[in-house]
Amino acid sequence: MKKRIIISTVLIGTLMTGGIAMAKSFGSGSCNGKHNSKGQGMMTEEQHQQRAENRLERMDVILDLSDSQEKQIKALFSNKWQGRQAVRAEMREGRDERRTGMRSGDLDEAALRSNLAKQAEFKADRIVERAQVRKELYAILTPEQQKKAEKIWATHGSDRKGRSGKGFAL
Repeated sequence: MKKRIIISTVLIGTLMTGGIAMAKSFGSGSCNGKHNSKGQGMMTEEQHQQRAENRLERMDVILDLSDSQEKQIKALFSNKWQGRQAVRAEMREGRDERRTGMRSGDLDEAALRSNLAKQAEFKADRIVERAQVRKELYAILTPEQQKKAEKIWATHGSDRKGRSGKGFAL
């Protein structure tokens, strides 16, 4: 009984803290209110490391991860983040091209359509990647941990205004 109360209290505190932190970052218009050389809102390596550590800590508290599971999940998140960096740079270049083309006054409709199709493909790839990460994460978790994680993802997603539930911010 005491364990349930402690877990519930920690979970509520974590969710409230996360909500406050998210509200603060959304209100600033960029990642932690700071701009960096990667562009507005782009996360630096240090920011990523901190978020990954916080995410892993929340997961450990809620799911009671073993040391081996923590290492595997940390490696999974790190590898996926590093892999996305090249794609993000390409997306940024496409966005810059699109903005330049639209502001120039000469509308090249074919180029704009091509650019938008590429953007849609990037977004679809990101959705597929999230599903792959979840699958890989599930392979690391025990069946009991999977059930807990699914409950968290289900409740966390209900307040995200149409977005799918990310739970632990996959």
